Amino acid sequence: MDFSVDDTTSELTALVRDMGERLVTDESLRELDARFGPGTESGGTDKDTARFHARFWDELVRAGVPAALAPERLGGAGLGVVGEALVMRELGRLLAPVPLSSAIRAAYLLNALGGCDPDLADGVATGRIIAAVADGDALEVDWAPIAYLYLRTMPDELLMPGEFSVERTIPIDFSCAGIVTPAVFHTEPLHRDPAEFDALRRRVHLAAHQWGVIEAALERTAAYAGTRHQFGRPIGTFQAVAARLADGMIDVDAVRLSTLRAAYELDACAGAPGATAHAAVASAHFWACDAGHRLAHTAVHVHGGVGLDRSEPVHRYFLAAKANEFRLGGATRQLLDLGDVLATSGDPWDYPA
Repeated sequence: MDFSVDDTTSELTALVRDMGERLVTDESLRELDARFGPGTESGGTDKDTARFHARFWDELVRAGVPAALAPERLGGAGLGVVGEALVMRELGRLLAPVPLSSAIRAAYLLNALGGCDPDLADGVATGRIIAAVADGDALEVDWAPIAYLYLRTMPDELLMPGEFSVERTIPIDFSCAGIVTPAVFHTEPLHRDPAEFDALRRRVHLAAHQWGVIEAALERTAAYAGTRHQFGRPIGTFQAVAARLADGMIDVDAVRLSTLRAAYELDACAGAPGATAHAAVASAHFWACDAGHRLAHTAVHVHGGVGLDRSEPVHRYFLAAKANEFRLGGATRQLLDLGDVLATSGDPWDYPA
């Protein structure tokens, strides 16, 4: 399968990486930890206390990154789920706490709403308005504490300011999330049902984010193994350490290939995902969970005690990888989903000779 991308996508991902490397530094993440991180869990529910990189988000919005990934009817560049996945990978590499996935999902959901305010849809699509999108009927919603509006697909619901309240939660990576309680109950009919596709899009976004997290974690760990000396030689020259790092490279490639395959299948299904798309997403999720677990622990083990020191950056990669694993439901959950697809539809990739 050809996973090559067009020049627009390549330029967009390069732009995100360049801006992120300048703005999302270890020092800036330490400052965010001081707002709402280990030991500061009693913070409020506004942007000033949220673990939200406002400066980087403002730069992404100014550069038109959310707008480029929005639906074409709202001014998007038509980069598809593959383009979204490649950008989410960059955010994972940076550990950048910004609501890009929510912005993309909300823009597509609003695009499907009948009679939605065009200014509202444009504001969400460009990132000027922050939206929180529930994962089906889940109670905890990413970015809810700083969101202007709230969307849910089961049942279809759009809530505006004053129509919902949020109780902040404490995810394992201290990301911005909360439990949403509607103050009013009303639904907005959708011209088409986007819930199934939105759920698959979210899962690909998470897998792509995990790809970036473990890729960067492995790079940092390999660099550390080349400079940390024991018994007069770098620990990376020890066979056991070198073998774990080599296994990590295989795991990163597995997540990369399975995530791109899932994104490709979603783009190819024209909004009507079948067994092939579901199987590809479940496979990507399995690798993101399984490989993410292994690499998170490899990073900490190779770093030794430094790996759990809050003054060092590697602990954030461990927390991010574990949080993504839990959000994805764990490796066993993905194998059960894949088994359901195979039992119901057979092998979607069993092409006749």
